[in-house]
Amino acid sequence: MADEATLKHLALEYARRMNDGDVEAVLELFSDDIVFEDPVGAPPLIGKEALRGHIAWSIECQVHEEPGRPVVSMDGRSVAVPTTVTVYAPTKLTFQIVGIIELGDDDLVRHARAYWGITDTKVGDGPELSGVAHFMAVTQNLAKMVQAKGSPSPT
Repeated sequence: MADEATLKHLALEYARRMNDGDVEAVLELFSDDIVFEDPVGAPPLIGKEALRGHIAWSIECQVHEEPGRPVVSMDGRSVAVPTTVTVYAPTKLTFQIVGIIELGDDDLVRHARAYWGITDTKVGDGPELSGVAHFMAVTQNLAKMVQAKGSPSPT
């Protein structure tokens, strides 16, 4: 069981490693049988190899994470952190998420969940759209991201 300082550090360390762009360093934080839900409600990624592709793709999309103040559970297993996540490619999208990670007995992350919805996202730097226009802009840009994920890397 991790203490509160360790749990909070882990949440912040995940963001730091993502921002550094080091796939292997990020994966060191997770158990081999990780269940990763991003967003909650989408099919989860199960196992470190499935997660590797997601992390690499996020880094390729120039992800930047700005975590807020982590809050821990009293059981020494979980930490929640509000985070602003921005990806810059293929288009700029900003997500306001709440991430919850749960540790296993080995003090590695065994379950990670990212809570966010359409209204928790913003496209670009322009004025914020509302209603149907917002929904359409976000879904179109999410579709572009999914298409980019399926296409080969331009290297």
